Formats: sequence, structure tokens, C-alpha cells
Amino acid sequence: MDQDQQWLINCLNASLDPNHQVRNFAETSLQQASLQQGYGLALARVAANRELPFGIRQLAAVLLKQYIRKHWNEDEEGFEHPIVPSNEKVSIKGILLASLDDPYKKICTAISVAVSTIAHYDWPDDWPELVPFLLSLINDQAKLNAVHGALRCLALLSSDMDDMMVPKIVPALFPCLYTIVSSPQIYDKSLRCKSLSIVYNCSSMLGVMSGVYKTETTALLLPLLQPWMEQFSSILK
Repeated sequence: MDQDQQWLINCLNASLDPNHQVRNFAETSLQQASLQQGYGLALARVAANRELPFGIRQLAAVLLKQYIRKHWNEDEEGFEHPIVPSNEKVSIKGILLASLDDPYKKICTAISVAVSTIAHYDWPDDWPELVPFLLSLINDQAKLNAVHGALRCLALLSSDMDDMMVPKIVPALFPCLYTIVSSPQIYDKSLRCKSLSIVYNCSSMLGVMSGVYKTETTALLLPLLQPWMEQFSSILK
């Protein structure tokens, strides 16, 4: 761990201090640091470091989400200079995706929120590998922590998708979600509920689209519906 990283950890720790003056000084220092190159990447590394205390990691993930919103895309309202350099963006994405299997659910959720915040700006055009990676995670029954993280990301993504994105993702996504929902012996209730919420989000958008694209949405959904109808019936019984 280099000196800059240790300084950031000390600052994050101080920002949780009950002493008002210590906390204020730390928060001001972090605000100044956010204007320096490498700050976002340093936050990502702290959030992903499983040897650090839970509170510091969670705070780093929350600050990273705020940093992304302010500095990731200069075309967005509320953007503040400097913009995150391209090479740092790539590194931050890689660190966050590798951390979606974190055993702490709150850390995992915070990281998922950071991923979805980036996705709002970059997916699908500048981050085409995101959804295939998430699908690979939810297909791995041996790593349920990763399934939780991926589903959390997909739930956030699906609530923000437009009529151009949904048709591209549904054919690959729905069979994966069906496997989870129909396998209570493998996946717990929370994972199955999260899967159903994603199905609901996507289906709602397709319902809106059907007013204009009835033939297309019918052709998309019809091959997928039969097993889902049987599963819904089974759950309701």
C-alpha cells in the first residue's frame, strides 16, 4: 500500500470520527482530493479491499458513486471538472466488477450502485461487455455472492432501460432468471425475488412498447412465455 492510499484510508477513517472538528477537516481534505487525478481509482481500491474495516469500505463505495456522478461524463448536468481519464475509467470498471462477489451484502450493494451509475453513462455503447459479464455471474451456481451482486446490478439497470435496450437483453436474460426463480433448492428467497423484479421491469417496458411495436414484442416474448407461465402458476399455488 503506497502513501497516497494510506492517506486516503486515514482520511476516510477520520471522516467517521465523532469529533466534529476532526470530521470536518477530513471531509474538506477529501473534497480537495476529489479534484486530483487518481482519486476515483483510489476509492475503488479501498472499497474492494477486503482486509480493510467494513465502515471505511462502505464509505469509499458511497463516495465513489458521488464522484462518478460529478466527474464521469462532461455532457451530463451537474458535471464538475476534472473528468475521469479514460485509463482510470477502465481500471475502476474492472475493480468494481471483480468485487461483485463480496460476502458483505451492504458492500456488494454499494458496489452494484456504483456499477449501475457508470452504466447509466457508458452502457451499452462504451461498455458492451457489462451485461455478458453479469450474465456469466448469475449462471455460476457455485458463487451465490456473485449472483447477488450481478442481480443487484441488473435490477438497477432494468429500471433504467429504454425501448432500444430491452429487446437486446431479454432473450439472453430471461432464461437465466428463470433458472434462478425455478430453483428454490439452490437460490434463496431474496435472489428469486430480485430475479422476478427484473422480469417485471423488463416486461413493463415491453408492455409500453407493445402499443407501437406489437408484432415485434409478441415475437420477442412468445417463445419465452410458456415456462414462465407455468412457474408463476406454481408459485401462486
